[in-house]
Amino acid sequence: MKYIIIIFSFFYISLLVAQEELKAVIPDSVAVDEKNLFIADYGNRLNIKFEVSNEIQKYLFPYNEKVIELAPNLGTRYALVFNYRYLSIRLGIRSKPSKDSKADKGETDLFNIGVKLLYDKWAHDFEFVRAKGFYVRNSGDLEPILSGGDHFVQFPDLTTYSISGTSAYKFNDNYSVKATQSQTEIQLKSAGTFMPSIDYWLYLFNGSDKILNGEGDEIERIIYSEFQGLNAILNIGYYYSFIMKKWYFNVYAAPGIGMDMYTETSYSPAGTQDQFKTDLILSIQSGAGVGYNSDKYYFGVNYLNRYTNEYRYEDKGKFQTVKNSFFVFFGYRFKAPKTLSKPVDYIEKKVPLLK
Repeated sequence: MKYIIIIFSFFYISLLVAQEELKAVIPDSVAVDEKNLFIADYGNRLNIKFEVSNEIQKYLFPYNEKVIELAPNLGTRYALVFNYRYLSIRLGIRSKPSKDSKADKGETDLFNIGVKLLYDKWAHDFEFVRAKGFYVRNSGDLEPILSGGDHFVQFPDLTTYSISGTSAYKFNDNYSVKATQSQTEIQLKSAGTFMPSIDYWLYLFNGSDKILNGEGDEIERIIYSEFQGLNAILNIGYYYSFIMKKWYFNVYAAPGIGMDMYTETSYSPAGTQDQFKTDLILSIQSGAGVGYNSDKYYFGVNYLNRYTNEYRYEDKGKFQTVKNSFFVFFGYRFKAPKTLSKPVDYIEKKVPLLK
């Protein structure tokens, strides 16, 4: 454990040094005309982005002193993203898995909704997700009574609910978060920033009492657990955008550390037992993207990775989330219609903090 703390501290100090070196070249406090040399504002134009991604969140879950990898059976996601000023809203659909895929991995019922609020200094991201139906990607690691057969082991009733959010604060005014997340700005010159953030996640996992084995037979578990809790992670991130005329390349890394406070409800023939636990969480988020940005249209490719590792002291089980995502997108900017600009102007007038 002490080596993890030493490595984390070293990374944190390195980011601070990099930030100070950047300040020597690009001051944090700049005049408006100087800032415009780095950022072009397109917030008053509505831009619509078509996005294709494989965004799926997987879980490493404790099971009978083993660790299994749970994943939903979801197809490619297609989305339209509407960006205007500080607001970003995504509407998406998933392609349906094939009949063979449903037989092999089961079905997943998914509902999620999210919104981003992007300001000059602050960025907030909120999301609600409900998913029911998971399969075990490493089914071969389970006992033969489960893994024998032609299909993956499945948890058809396992349901996850989560309300999550991220709030981040950037230090360098010359770096544009909106240029990478909502395309309501364009980064004109290379710049980077130290950007700490906090992740918070309220979650519930239940319905793990039923299993379908590799033959498709239903098995009722007499010993199983359900979880509900809240975790928070503080991330120390550094972000940089390289600009080559109208082309850009973005990269970032954000290690984090936090706590998970949760209740584990254990079911067995002896009865039901609730235990409140707190565990240490280590996290690493990273990503890279490349694309093209012009006044009217833009396109690009992004890769994002998030991995959390939870340490439990009472048993060998680990509860982890893994999220690897590819995004391919194309967008177009045009003058916002009055039916959109007038209501937003009215809201900003009544709620000045939204400006």
